[in-house]
Amino acid sequence: MSESDVLNEELRSWRGWGAGTHKEDVVSSHECNAVGDRRRIFLVVSVAILTNFMTGYNARLAVVGLPSIAHDIGADIWSMMWIIQGYMLGSTFVQLVVGRLADLFGRVKLFNLGILVFTVGALTSGFSAHPYVLALTRLLQGLGGAFLMNLSVTILADNIPLNMLGRWLGFTQVAWRAGAVIGLTLSGFIIDFLGWRWIFLSQIPIGLLTWFWSSKTLKEVYRSIERPRIDFAGFGLFTTSITILLISLTLIGYGYGSTSRGLLVTSIVLLGIFVLWELKTSSPALDLKIFKIWQFTGGIVAQLFYSIGFGASLTLLSIYLQTVEGFSSSLTGLLLIPFELAYLVSGVVGGWLSDLVGFVPITIAGLAIASTGLYTFTKLPSITTLLIGEALFGAGAGLFVSPNTSSIMSSVPPQRRGVASSIRTLSFNLGFILSLNFSILTMTHYMPYEVASQLIALGESMNTQQPPAIEVRELDAAIKHSFLIQAVIMALGIPFSIARFKKPHKTNPLSSYK
Repeated sequence: MSESDVLNEELRSWRGWGAGTHKEDVVSSHECNAVGDRRRIFLVVSVAILTNFMTGYNARLAVVGLPSIAHDIGADIWSMMWIIQGYMLGSTFVQLVVGRLADLFGRVKLFNLGILVFTVGALTSGFSAHPYVLALTRLLQGLGGAFLMNLSVTILADNIPLNMLGRWLGFTQVAWRAGAVIGLTLSGFIIDFLGWRWIFLSQIPIGLLTWFWSSKTLKEVYRSIERPRIDFAGFGLFTTSITILLISLTLIGYGYGSTSRGLLVTSIVLLGIFVLWELKTSSPALDLKIFKIWQFTGGIVAQLFYSIGFGASLTLLSIYLQTVEGFSSSLTGLLLIPFELAYLVSGVVGGWLSDLVGFVPITIAGLAIASTGLYTFTKLPSITTLLIGEALFGAGAGLFVSPNTSSIMSSVPPQRRGVASSIRTLSFNLGFILSLNFSILTMTHYMPYEVASQLIALGESMNTQQPPAIEVRELDAAIKHSFLIQAVIMALGIPFSIARFKKPHKTNPLSSYK
Protein backbone atom coordinates (compact mmCIF):
# COMPACT_ATOMS: atom_id res chain seq x y z
CA MET A 1 0.00 0.00 0.00
CA SER A 2 1.47 3.36 -1.02
CA GLU A 3 1.84 6.35 1.27
CA SER A 4 -1.02 8.13 -0.52
CA ASP A 5 -3.25 5.08 -0.04
CA VAL A 6 -2.49 5.03 3.67
CA LEU A 7 -3.25 8.77 3.87
CA ASN A 8 -6.58 8.28 2.14
CA GLU A 9 -7.47 5.45 4.49
CA GLU A 10 -6.61 7.62 7.49
CA LEU A 11 -8.64 10.50 6.10
CA ARG A 12 -11.74 8.33 5.65
CA SER A 13 -11.46 6.94 9.17
CA TRP A 14 -10.91 10.41 10.62
CA ARG A 15 -14.04 11.74 8.90
CA GLY A 16 -16.10 8.95 10.40
CA TRP A 17 -14.56 9.54 13.80
CA GLY A 18 -15.04 13.29 13.71
CA ALA A 19 -18.71 13.01 12.80
CA GLY A 20 -19.42 10.60 15.63
CA THR A 21 -20.19 7.70 13.29
CA HIS A 22 -18.35 4.52 12.33
CA LYS A 23 -19.79 3.94 8.87
CA GLU A 24 -16.52 4.87 7.16
CA ASP A 25 -14.15 3.26 9.63
CA VAL A 26 -11.89 1.14 7.43
CA VAL A 27 -10.07 -0.55 10.29
CA SER A 28 -12.79 -2.23 12.32
CA SER A 29 -15.56 -3.62 10.14
CA HIS A 30 -17.76 -4.32 13.17
CA GLU A 31 -18.02 -0.58 13.83
CA CYS A 32 -19.80 -0.18 10.51
CA ASN A 33 -22.99 -1.54 12.07
CA ALA A 34 -24.84 1.42 13.64
CA VAL A 35 -26.95 -0.82 15.90
CA GLY A 36 -24.01 -2.99 16.96
CA ASP A 37 -23.82 -6.66 17.69
CA ARG A 38 -25.10 -6.81 21.27
CA ARG A 39 -23.98 -10.36 21.80
CA ARG A 40 -20.45 -9.56 20.63
CA ILE A 41 -20.30 -6.51 22.89
CA PHE A 42 -21.43 -8.50 25.92
CA LEU A 43 -18.88 -11.24 25.21
CA VAL A 44 -16.05 -8.71 24.84
CA VAL A 45 -17.14 -6.93 28.02
CA SER A 46 -17.27 -10.27 29.88
CA VAL A 47 -13.60 -10.87 29.04
CA ALA A 48 -12.73 -7.32 30.10
CA ILE A 49 -14.60 -7.88 33.37
CA LEU A 50 -12.64 -11.06 34.13
CA THR A 51 -9.37 -9.35 33.25
CA ASN A 52 -10.11 -6.29 35.37
CA PHE A 53 -11.21 -8.47 38.27
CA MET A 54 -7.93 -10.40 38.09
CA THR A 55 -5.71 -7.29 37.92
CA GLY A 56 -7.68 -5.56 40.69
CA TYR A 57 -7.35 -8.64 42.88
CA ASN A 58 -3.59 -8.69 42.25
CA ALA A 59 -3.14 -4.98 42.94
CA ARG A 60 -4.70 -5.01 46.39
CA LEU A 61 -3.30 -8.32 47.65
CA ALA A 62 0.26 -7.00 47.71
CA VAL A 63 -0.72 -3.69 49.36
CA VAL A 64 -1.83 -5.30 52.61
CA GLY A 65 0.87 -7.98 52.51
CA LEU A 66 3.86 -5.64 52.25
CA PRO A 67 4.85 -5.56 55.96
CA SER A 68 4.52 -9.37 56.23
CA ILE A 69 6.59 -9.92 53.10
CA ALA A 70 9.25 -7.50 54.35
CA HIS A 71 9.44 -9.26 57.72
CA ASP A 72 9.63 -12.77 56.21
CA ILE A 73 12.28 -12.22 53.52
CA GLY A 74 14.28 -9.44 55.18
CA ALA A 75 13.44 -6.58 52.82
CA ASP A 76 14.48 -3.01 53.57
CA ILE A 77 12.33 -0.05 52.58
CA TRP A 78 13.78 0.39 49.08
CA SER A 79 13.65 -3.30 48.18
CA MET A 80 10.02 -3.23 49.34
CA MET A 81 9.34 -0.42 46.90
CA TRP A 82 11.06 -2.38 44.13
CA ILE A 83 8.75 -5.30 44.89
CA ILE A 84 5.79 -2.98 44.33
CA GLN A 85 7.19 -1.04 41.42
CA GLY A 86 8.71 -4.15 39.84
CA TYR A 87 5.24 -4.89 38.53
CA MET A 88 4.81 -1.33 37.26
CA LEU A 89 8.30 -1.29 35.75
CA GLY A 90 7.66 -4.56 33.91
CA SER A 91 4.46 -3.10 32.56
CA THR A 92 6.20 0.13 31.55
CA PHE A 93 9.09 -1.66 29.83
CA VAL A 94 7.01 -3.03 26.99
CA GLN A 95 4.13 -0.57 26.72
CA LEU A 96 5.45 1.10 23.59
CA VAL A 97 6.14 -2.12 21.74
CA VAL A 98 2.82 -3.63 22.87
CA GLY A 99 0.87 -0.70 21.46
CA ARG A 100 2.83 -0.77 18.23
CA LEU A 101 2.48 -4.55 17.82
CA ALA A 102 -1.26 -4.27 18.48
CA ASP A 103 -1.65 -1.59 15.80
CA LEU A 104 0.37 -3.66 13.32
CA PHE A 105 -0.72 -7.26 13.97
CA GLY A 106 -3.95 -7.15 15.96
CA ARG A 107 -4.97 -7.38 19.57
CA VAL A 108 -6.38 -10.77 20.57
CA LYS A 109 -3.38 -13.12 20.34
CA LEU A 110 -1.19 -10.62 22.19
CA PHE A 111 -3.88 -10.22 24.82
CA ASN A 112 -4.13 -13.97 25.44
CA LEU A 113 -0.32 -14.22 25.62
CA GLY A 114 -0.36 -11.50 28.26
CA ILE A 115 -2.78 -13.47 30.43
CA LEU A 116 -0.44 -16.48 30.42
CA VAL A 117 2.66 -14.39 31.24
CA PHE A 118 0.75 -12.67 34.05
CA THR A 119 -0.24 -16.04 35.52
CA VAL A 120 3.29 -17.47 35.30
CA GLY A 121 4.55 -14.33 37.07
CA ALA A 122 2.11 -14.97 39.92
CA LEU A 123 3.32 -18.56 40.21
CA THR A 124 7.01 -17.62 40.39
CA SER A 125 6.28 -14.78 42.85
CA GLY A 126 4.66 -17.27 45.20
CA PHE A 127 7.90 -19.27 45.41
CA SER A 128 10.36 -16.36 45.68
CA ALA A 129 12.64 -16.33 48.73
CA HIS A 130 14.68 -13.12 48.30
CA PRO A 131 13.51 -9.49 47.98
CA TYR A 132 15.11 -8.89 44.60
CA VAL A 133 14.07 -12.27 43.22
CA LEU A 134 10.51 -11.35 44.16
CA ALA A 135 10.98 -7.96 42.49
CA LEU A 136 12.09 -9.75 39.28
CA THR A 137 9.15 -12.16 39.32
CA ARG A 138 6.82 -9.22 39.87
CA LEU A 139 8.49 -7.58 36.89
CA LEU A 140 7.63 -10.69 34.85
CA GLN A 141 4.03 -10.45 36.02
CA GLY A 142 4.09 -6.79 35.02
CA LEU A 143 5.16 -7.74 31.50
CA GLY A 144 1.95 -9.73 31.21
CA GLY A 145 0.02 -6.94 32.89
CA ALA A 146 1.22 -4.53 30.18
CA PHE A 147 -0.68 -6.54 27.55
CA LEU A 148 -3.78 -6.69 29.76
CA MET A 149 -3.85 -2.99 30.76
CA ASN A 150 -3.26 -1.79 27.22
CA LEU A 151 -5.21 -4.23 25.08
CA SER A 152 -8.31 -4.67 27.23
CA VAL A 153 -9.16 -0.98 26.69
CA THR A 154 -8.12 -1.13 23.02
CA ILE A 155 -10.31 -4.19 22.38
CA LEU A 156 -13.25 -2.47 24.05
CA ALA A 157 -12.73 0.65 21.90
CA ASP A 158 -12.60 -1.56 18.78
CA ASN A 159 -15.90 -3.25 19.58
CA ILE A 160 -18.08 -0.63 21.28
CA PRO A 161 -19.54 2.53 19.68
CA LEU A 162 -17.67 5.52 21.04
CA ASN A 163 -20.84 7.21 22.34
CA MET A 164 -21.29 4.19 24.67
CA LEU A 165 -17.65 3.64 25.57
CA GLY A 166 -17.66 5.67 28.79
CA ARG A 167 -20.41 3.66 30.48
CA TRP A 168 -18.91 0.28 29.48
CA LEU A 169 -15.50 1.37 30.75
CA GLY A 170 -17.30 2.29 33.96
CA PHE A 171 -18.71 -1.22 34.24
CA THR A 172 -15.31 -2.81 33.71
CA GLN A 173 -13.97 -0.53 36.44
CA VAL A 174 -16.62 -2.05 38.71
CA ALA A 175 -15.01 -5.45 38.05
CA TRP A 176 -11.57 -4.03 38.92
CA ARG A 177 -12.96 -2.58 42.13
CA ALA A 178 -14.77 -5.83 42.96
CA GLY A 179 -11.48 -7.70 42.57
CA ALA A 180 -9.80 -5.07 44.72
CA VAL A 181 -12.45 -5.37 47.46
CA ILE A 182 -12.15 -9.15 47.50
CA GLY A 183 -8.36 -8.85 47.46
CA LEU A 184 -8.40 -6.48 50.41
CA THR A 185 -10.90 -8.64 52.27
CA LEU A 186 -9.13 -11.95 51.69
CA SER A 187 -5.50 -10.82 51.74
CA GLY A 188 -5.33 -10.24 55.47
CA PHE A 189 -6.93 -13.59 56.23
CA ILE A 190 -4.72 -15.34 53.63
CA ILE A 191 -1.63 -13.83 55.27
CA ASP A 192 -2.81 -14.52 58.81
CA PHE A 193 -3.76 -18.17 58.18
CA LEU A 194 -1.83 -19.36 55.06
CA GLY A 195 1.13 -17.01 54.69
CA TRP A 196 1.92 -14.23 52.23
CA ARG A 197 2.95 -16.59 49.39
CA TRP A 198 -0.68 -17.54 48.87
CA ILE A 199 -1.62 -13.99 47.94
CA PHE A 200 0.22 -14.74 44.67
CA LEU A 201 -0.58 -18.44 44.31
CA SER A 202 -4.31 -17.75 44.69
CA GLN A 203 -4.18 -15.76 41.43
CA ILE A 204 -3.32 -18.82 39.32
CA PRO A 205 -6.82 -20.34 38.97
CA ILE A 206 -8.25 -16.90 38.15
CA GLY A 207 -5.60 -16.45 35.45
CA LEU A 208 -6.26 -19.83 33.88
CA LEU A 209 -10.02 -19.21 33.85
CA THR A 210 -9.54 -15.80 32.22
CA TRP A 211 -7.22 -17.25 29.56
CA PHE A 212 -9.68 -20.05 28.73
CA TRP A 213 -12.65 -17.69 28.40
CA SER A 214 -10.71 -15.12 26.39
CA SER A 215 -9.35 -17.77 23.97
CA LYS A 216 -12.86 -19.11 23.47
CA THR A 217 -14.65 -15.78 23.18
CA LEU A 218 -12.56 -13.01 21.58
CA LYS A 219 -12.39 -12.65 17.80
CA GLU A 220 -10.05 -10.31 16.01
CA VAL A 221 -11.98 -7.43 14.38
CA TYR A 222 -9.07 -5.07 13.76
CA ARG A 223 -7.21 -4.97 10.44
CA SER A 224 -3.99 -3.03 10.05
CA ILE A 225 -3.46 -0.72 7.08
CA GLU A 226 0.26 -0.26 7.77
CA ARG A 227 3.36 -2.15 6.75
CA PRO A 228 4.76 -4.14 9.73
CA ARG A 229 7.79 -2.23 11.05
CA ILE A 230 8.87 -2.00 14.68
CA ASP A 231 11.07 0.73 16.15
CA PHE A 232 13.37 -1.37 18.34
CA ALA A 233 15.86 1.51 18.71
CA GLY A 234 13.17 3.80 20.13
CA PHE A 235 11.93 1.04 22.40
CA GLY A 236 15.48 0.47 23.73
CA LEU A 237 16.14 4.17 24.32
CA PHE A 238 12.90 4.68 26.23
CA THR A 239 13.29 1.55 28.36
CA THR A 240 16.90 2.39 29.25
CA SER A 241 15.98 5.96 30.16
CA ILE A 242 13.15 4.91 32.51
CA THR A 243 15.26 2.19 34.16
CA ILE A 244 18.13 4.59 34.85
CA LEU A 245 15.66 7.15 36.24
CA LEU A 246 14.30 4.63 38.76
CA ILE A 247 17.80 3.52 39.79
CA SER A 248 18.83 7.16 40.32
CA LEU A 249 15.81 7.78 42.58
CA THR A 250 16.64 4.66 44.59
CA LEU A 251 20.28 5.70 45.04
CA ILE A 252 19.16 9.11 46.33
CA GLY A 253 17.37 7.27 49.14
CA TYR A 254 20.54 5.34 49.97
CA GLY A 255 22.54 8.56 50.13
CA TYR A 256 24.53 8.27 46.87
CA GLY A 257 23.83 11.85 45.84
CA SER A 258 26.52 12.43 43.20
CA THR A 259 26.00 9.06 41.51
CA SER A 260 22.22 9.50 41.47
CA ARG A 261 22.51 12.98 39.94
CA GLY A 262 24.76 11.64 37.19
CA LEU A 263 22.29 8.88 36.41
CA LEU A 264 19.42 11.36 36.42
CA VAL A 265 21.19 13.53 33.84
CA THR A 266 21.91 10.42 31.76
CA SER A 267 18.24 9.47 31.89
CA ILE A 268 17.15 12.93 30.71
CA VAL A 269 19.71 12.93 27.87
CA LEU A 270 18.55 9.49 26.69
CA LEU A 271 14.93 10.66 26.83
CA GLY A 272 15.85 13.66 24.68
CA ILE A 273 17.59 11.39 22.16
CA PHE A 274 14.50 9.17 22.17
CA VAL A 275 12.24 12.12 21.31
CA LEU A 276 14.52 13.24 18.48
CA TRP A 277 14.67 9.69 17.13
CA GLU A 278 10.90 9.28 17.25
CA LEU A 279 10.41 12.52 15.32
CA LYS A 280 12.88 11.35 12.70
CA THR A 281 12.03 7.68 12.13
CA SER A 282 9.34 6.64 9.65
CA SER A 283 7.80 3.99 11.93
CA PRO A 284 8.08 5.32 15.52
CA ALA A 285 7.41 3.27 18.63
CA LEU A 286 5.72 6.36 20.06
CA ASP A 287 3.91 8.44 17.44
CA LEU A 288 4.54 11.91 18.86
CA LYS A 289 2.25 13.49 16.27
CA ILE A 290 -0.65 12.17 18.28
CA PHE A 291 0.10 14.82 20.91
CA LYS A 292 -1.16 17.47 18.46
CA ILE A 293 -4.67 16.37 19.49
CA TRP A 294 -5.33 18.48 22.58
CA GLN A 295 -8.19 16.31 23.87
CA PHE A 296 -5.68 13.45 23.95
CA THR A 297 -2.73 15.43 25.35
CA GLY A 298 -4.74 17.19 28.06
CA GLY A 299 -6.14 13.85 29.18
CA ILE A 300 -2.69 12.27 29.34
CA VAL A 301 -1.23 15.12 31.42
CA ALA A 302 -4.24 15.17 33.76
CA GLN A 303 -3.87 11.42 34.24
CA LEU A 304 -0.15 11.78 34.98
CA PHE A 305 -0.84 14.20 37.83
CA TYR A 306 -3.67 11.98 39.04
CA SER A 307 -1.47 8.88 39.12
CA ILE A 308 1.37 10.65 40.97
CA GLY A 309 -1.18 11.59 43.62
CA PHE A 310 -2.82 8.18 43.62
CA GLY A 311 0.13 5.81 43.25
CA ALA A 312 1.50 5.45 46.78
CA SER A 313 -1.70 6.34 48.64
CA LEU A 314 -3.03 2.89 49.55
CA THR A 315 0.45 1.55 50.27
CA LEU A 316 1.04 4.43 52.68
CA LEU A 317 -2.36 3.90 54.30
CA SER A 318 -1.57 0.20 54.76
CA ILE A 319 1.82 1.01 56.30
CA TYR A 320 0.22 3.62 58.54
CA LEU A 321 -2.52 1.31 59.81
CA GLN A 322 -0.21 -1.66 60.44
CA THR A 323 2.89 0.18 61.66
CA VAL A 324 1.70 3.37 63.35
CA GLU A 325 -1.67 2.10 64.59
CA GLY A 326 -0.59 -1.55 65.06
CA PHE A 327 -3.62 -3.10 63.31
CA SER A 328 -3.52 -6.66 61.95
CA SER A 329 -3.31 -7.46 58.23
CA SER A 330 -6.92 -8.65 58.15
CA LEU A 331 -8.27 -5.54 59.92
CA THR A 332 -6.19 -3.27 57.67
CA GLY A 333 -7.69 -4.91 54.60
CA LEU A 334 -11.20 -4.37 55.93
CA LEU A 335 -10.49 -0.72 56.79
CA LEU A 336 -9.40 -0.01 53.20
CA ILE A 337 -12.62 -1.38 51.67
CA PRO A 338 -14.59 1.94 51.91
CA PHE A 339 -12.23 3.43 49.32
CA GLU A 340 -12.95 0.59 46.89
CA LEU A 341 -16.71 0.72 47.47
CA ALA A 342 -16.82 4.47 46.87
CA TYR A 343 -14.74 4.01 43.71
CA LEU A 344 -16.98 1.17 42.54
CA VAL A 345 -20.16 3.27 42.74
CA SER A 346 -18.71 6.49 41.37
CA GLY A 347 -16.93 4.65 38.54
CA VAL A 348 -20.27 3.60 37.08
CA VAL A 349 -21.83 7.00 37.73
CA GLY A 350 -18.85 8.82 36.22
CA GLY A 351 -18.94 6.83 32.98
CA TRP A 352 -22.70 7.30 32.65
CA LEU A 353 -22.58 11.05 33.36
CA SER A 354 -19.70 11.60 30.95
CA ASP A 355 -21.73 10.05 28.12
CA LEU A 356 -24.60 12.44 28.98
CA VAL A 357 -22.91 15.77 29.74
CA GLY A 358 -19.36 15.32 28.49
CA PHE A 359 -16.14 14.28 30.17
CA VAL A 360 -14.76 17.70 31.16
CA PRO A 361 -16.98 18.64 34.14
CA ILE A 362 -16.89 15.08 35.47
CA THR A 363 -13.08 14.81 35.36
CA ILE A 364 -12.73 18.22 37.03
CA ALA A 365 -15.07 17.19 39.83
CA GLY A 366 -13.27 13.86 40.20
CA LEU A 367 -9.82 15.41 40.61
CA ALA A 368 -11.10 18.03 43.05
CA ILE A 369 -12.88 15.48 45.26
CA ALA A 370 -9.99 12.96 45.16
CA SER A 371 -7.36 15.55 46.10
CA THR A 372 -9.60 16.67 48.99
CA GLY A 373 -9.72 13.06 50.17
CA LEU A 374 -5.92 12.85 50.09
CA TYR A 375 -5.67 16.04 52.13
CA THR A 376 -8.07 14.53 54.68
CA PHE A 377 -5.52 11.75 55.33
CA THR A 378 -3.18 14.36 56.80
CA LYS A 379 -5.67 14.62 59.70
CA LEU A 380 -5.41 10.98 60.81
CA PRO A 381 -5.48 9.01 63.25
CA SER A 382 -9.26 9.32 63.82
CA ILE A 383 -11.06 6.32 62.26
CA THR A 384 -13.92 8.65 61.31
CA THR A 385 -11.48 10.89 59.48
CA LEU A 386 -10.01 7.82 57.75
CA LEU A 387 -13.41 6.65 56.51
CA ILE A 388 -14.42 10.13 55.32
CA GLY A 389 -11.12 10.54 53.51
CA GLU A 390 -11.44 7.12 51.86
CA ALA A 391 -14.99 7.87 50.73
CA LEU A 392 -13.93 11.19 49.18
CA PHE A 393 -10.78 9.75 47.64
CA GLY A 394 -12.58 6.75 46.14
CA ALA A 395 -15.53 8.79 44.86
CA GLY A 396 -13.25 11.33 43.18
CA ALA A 397 -10.99 8.69 41.64
CA GLY A 398 -13.98 6.80 40.25
CA LEU A 399 -15.47 9.95 38.73
CA PHE A 400 -12.17 10.83 37.04
CA VAL A 401 -10.79 7.60 35.59
CA SER A 402 -13.53 6.28 33.27
CA PRO A 403 -14.46 9.63 31.64
CA ASN A 404 -10.81 10.59 31.21
CA THR A 405 -9.95 7.21 29.68
CA SER A 406 -12.94 7.45 27.34
CA SER A 407 -11.93 10.96 26.25
CA ILE A 408 -8.39 9.80 25.47
CA MET A 409 -9.44 6.75 23.47
CA SER A 410 -12.21 8.53 21.54
CA SER A 411 -9.92 11.40 20.51
CA VAL A 412 -7.72 9.35 18.16
CA PRO A 413 -8.37 7.44 14.92
CA PRO A 414 -8.81 3.66 15.20
CA GLN A 415 -5.41 2.87 13.70
CA ARG A 416 -3.77 4.80 16.55
CA ARG A 417 -5.78 3.32 19.44
CA GLY A 418 -3.10 0.80 20.35
CA VAL A 419 -0.47 3.54 20.63
CA ALA A 420 -2.94 5.84 22.43
CA SER A 421 -3.69 3.13 24.97
CA SER A 422 0.05 2.53 25.42
CA ILE A 423 0.66 6.21 26.12
CA ARG A 424 -2.31 6.28 28.50
CA THR A 425 -0.91 3.30 30.41
CA LEU A 426 2.62 4.73 30.34
CA SER A 427 1.32 7.96 31.84
CA PHE A 428 -0.33 6.07 34.68
CA ASN A 429 2.64 3.74 35.27
CA LEU A 430 5.21 6.52 35.31
CA GLY A 431 3.08 8.57 37.68
CA PHE A 432 2.58 5.53 39.92
CA ILE A 433 6.31 4.76 40.02
CA LEU A 434 7.22 8.40 40.68
CA SER A 435 4.62 8.50 43.46
CA LEU A 436 6.21 5.51 45.20
CA ASN A 437 9.69 6.98 44.95
CA PHE A 438 8.63 10.46 46.07
CA SER A 439 6.82 9.00 49.07
CA ILE A 440 9.90 7.05 50.16
CA LEU A 441 12.16 10.06 49.62
CA THR A 442 9.77 12.08 51.79
CA MET A 443 9.82 9.36 54.43
CA THR A 444 13.62 9.09 54.51
CA HIS A 445 13.84 12.88 54.74
CA TYR A 446 12.18 12.59 58.16
CA MET A 447 14.09 9.53 59.39
CA PRO A 448 16.97 7.20 58.37
CA TYR A 449 15.82 4.58 55.90
CA GLU A 450 17.17 1.80 58.17
CA VAL A 451 14.79 2.92 60.93
CA ALA A 452 11.84 3.23 58.54
CA SER A 453 12.59 -0.25 57.17
CA GLN A 454 12.65 -1.77 60.65
CA LEU A 455 9.40 -0.08 61.64
CA ILE A 456 7.54 -1.24 58.53
CA ALA A 457 8.87 -4.79 58.81
CA LEU A 458 7.60 -4.97 62.39
CA GLY A 459 4.09 -4.17 61.15
CA GLU A 460 1.43 -5.71 63.35
CA SER A 461 4.10 -7.03 65.76
CA MET A 462 4.39 -3.52 67.15
CA ASN A 463 2.38 -4.47 70.22
CA THR A 464 4.99 -7.06 71.27
CA GLN A 465 8.11 -5.33 69.94
CA GLN A 466 7.61 -1.69 70.83
CA PRO A 467 10.10 0.66 69.13
CA PRO A 468 10.86 4.09 70.60
CA ALA A 469 7.76 6.31 70.48
CA ILE A 470 9.73 9.09 68.79
CA GLU A 471 10.45 6.84 65.80
CA VAL A 472 6.76 6.04 65.38
CA ARG A 473 5.90 9.75 65.56
CA GLU A 474 8.51 10.49 62.90
CA LEU A 475 7.03 7.85 60.61
CA ASP A 476 3.55 9.23 61.29
CA ALA A 477 4.66 12.76 60.33
CA ALA A 478 6.47 11.52 57.22
CA ILE A 479 3.43 9.65 55.90
CA LYS A 480 1.09 12.61 56.51
CA HIS A 481 3.49 15.00 54.79
CA SER A 482 3.60 12.67 51.80
CA PHE A 483 -0.21 12.72 51.63
CA LEU A 484 -0.14 16.52 51.58
CA ILE A 485 2.29 16.55 48.65
CA GLN A 486 0.20 13.98 46.78
CA ALA A 487 -2.96 16.04 47.27
CA VAL A 488 -1.31 19.14 45.78
CA ILE A 489 0.12 17.22 42.82
CA MET A 490 -3.24 15.59 42.01
CA ALA A 491 -4.96 18.99 42.05
CA LEU A 492 -2.49 20.18 39.39
CA GLY A 493 -4.34 17.99 36.88
CA ILE A 494 -7.49 20.14 37.15
CA PRO A 495 -6.30 22.95 34.80
CA PHE A 496 -5.60 20.40 32.07
CA SER A 497 -9.18 19.15 32.28
CA ILE A 498 -10.54 22.71 32.32
CA ALA A 499 -8.48 23.56 29.23
CA ARG A 500 -10.33 20.88 27.25
CA PHE A 501 -13.62 22.80 27.52
CA LYS A 502 -12.62 24.54 24.30
CA LYS A 503 -14.33 23.05 21.27
CA PRO A 504 -12.07 21.90 18.42
CA HIS A 505 -12.03 23.88 15.19
CA LYS A 506 -14.25 22.46 12.49
CA THR A 507 -11.39 21.49 10.25
CA ASN A 508 -10.02 18.18 9.18
CA PRO A 509 -8.07 16.94 12.23
CA LEU A 510 -5.81 14.90 9.99
CA SER A 511 -4.22 18.12 8.74
CA SER A 512 -2.73 18.78 12.18
CA TYR A 513 -1.97 15.15 12.79
CA LYS A 514 0.28 14.70 9.76
